[in-house]
Parts: sequence; C-alpha cells; structure tokens
Amino acid sequence: MATECVAITCSTGCENELPEVAFSICAPVTNFGQIAKVYIGNDGYPLTDETDLTEWQTRANLPSNDPSRILELSVIGDKPLAAGTKIPLSRGRTITGTKDHVVNVKIDETNDTNYEMMRAFECGNTVRVWYETFGGKLYGGTTGVLGSVTLGEVIPEGTDALTVFQGTVEWKSKFSPCRTDSPMAGINLVDEGGVS
Repeated sequence: MATECVAITCSTGCENELPEVAFSICAPVTNFGQIAKVYIGNDGYPLTDETDLTEWQTRANLPSNDPSRILELSVIGDKPLAAGTKIPLSRGRTITGTKDHVVNVKIDETNDTNYEMMRAFECGNTVRVWYETFGGKLYGGTTGVLGSVTLGEVIPEGTDALTVFQGTVEWKSKFSPCRTDSPMAGINLVDEGGVS
C-alpha cells in the first residue's frame, strides 16, 4: 500500500498548528548518508505504490521502447541543503519562496552502455526522479520529483584515479519530497549482468 505522504499546508494566520516531534535519550533514530541509487522515469507514468517491490522490478525490466520503464542508476551522491531566497516583507517579516533542490551524483561504472546513457542525458530532458540512500530511505513518493538530469564525463589526470560520469538532478519545490523505507534497499531491480 502506498505511503500516505501528507501534503504540507502552510498556516494562514498567527496560530500555527505545530508539527509532532520525536526525540529519545535512550534510543535515538538516526539515518546515515550517501545517496546510492537514482531511479529515472518519464513524466506521466507515476507509480501506483512506491513501497511495492514487484512494481519497481516490473517497471525496471520493461523494454527500452516502453515509456513507462524506470532506469536504476547506481551512484555515489549527496543532497545539500536546498537553497531558497528569503524575501523581506514589511514589519521585519520574511518568507521563503520556492527552493532549488540539487542531488549531486557520480557514476563509477563507465562502460560503453552507461557512456551512451550519459550522452542521452546531455539532451536535458525533464524526467521523474526518485533517490534512495545507502541506509534504505526512498525519496519521491508515487510520482517522484519532476526535474532535469545533467551528466558529463570527468577523466582524471592520474592513472590511479577512476573516470566517472558526474552530474546533478535538479528541481524546484517549496517542500522536500516524500520519504519512506525503500523496498529495494540492498538489491538491484535488474539481474546482475543485465542492462537496466
């Protein structure tokens, strides 16, 4: 069953309903970093249930000419704090507008298939993107985030360093995307040796 990602509604008055919080001295819940996977699909093809492993596997294993196919990219990535412009108002008040979100990615498997994928994303198409942390958190809900993927090749000077495909996933939103536990944590959607 799809997670219930509740849309954030900003208050219109001075009496804000404060959100729930959870802290524990004895058993704090934490999450480790590093984005390990990025999933890319075409706009107009949302998931029915982002927690359903079978749906993800089915979509990842569709033929390349099926527009509802989802790509699975193994990456090393991070997401810095989204940058938002603070707009000053009268009486010392401020509001923050839409924020610029960026996921930085690096792909170290630079085989010929992935090289052609990198070249295809140089078109700058708008796509739906989900991202997953090494610790198993999946971001994007059923629809993913609508953004652009930019990739390029970085060839190092030294012979003891890897060539990588490096780039960004970028989108604009006032809010951070929905988050849930990933059904894909620790597994690949496409069989090893296969083409995702």
